Amino acid sequence: MGAVRRLVDADTGEPVPYAPYAFSGRHTQVDKARVEAITESKAFTPSQKFLVLWWIGVSPEGMEPLRATGADIAKRVGMSTDAVGKINRKLAKHRILIVRGRVGNYNFYRISPYIAFHGTGIEQREAVKTCNPPDIPGFDDNVPARWEAQ
Repeated sequence: MGAVRRLVDADTGEPVPYAPYAFSGRHTQVDKARVEAITESKAFTPSQKFLVLWWIGVSPEGMEPLRATGADIAKRVGMSTDAVGKINRKLAKHRILIVRGRVGNYNFYRISPYIAFHGTGIEQREAVKTCNPPDIPGFDDNVPARWEAQ
């Protein structure tokens, strides 16, 4: 068996401590600028903003929808079924949520791949080709992110 290779700091020569990947499981790539624009927008209520963040966390891998009814979601987030339905419809109108299936008169949603995506970069590039960018009041896609502007 070969020796374990230890990383060292290039400047000091000191060993760099090993740290396992810090996420506790599945994780998602998130467009921080769009999420910041949503959370700062006056066009969305606190409940709507909360559900955006919830959708980021629960949307399945790839472009699959979350297969849950409004009643299921309402139980999970502590809201009424009517409130969840109204919020989901508003978020879909802004293309923050996208419809990815339907049973009867109920739509199955997921977060837009422009906002968050669980999958490879190549899969995300293909996913964004299937839908239009979200309409987030106050967000200008042409303005560079703050870290780029500094």
